[in-house]
Amino acid sequence: MVDTATHRSVQVSTDEASGPYIRVSLDQLEQVRQVLLDNKVAHWVEHTAISIDGRPAVVVINLGRGSDPGHVQALLDRAA
Repeated sequence: MVDTATHRSVQVSTDEASGPYIRVSLDQLEQVRQVLLDNKVAHWVEHTAISIDGRPAVVVINLGRGSDPGHVQALLDRAA
């Protein structure tokens, strides 16, 4: 899946303290969530979307602690 704001692939990021997450433009939130829901990936969306310097707003989707970031990345890479 390509991020419409950056024109790069949507990436799963990892952080030891907070766990894996996906940062995505607000206009693609539902598309990414649908991939996660269809594949039963536990997640929750942060309540705040942020826009910096007039760029499209982005939101963070946190993945459940037991999520495999590599597997989720593969799901996103296969998604249209």
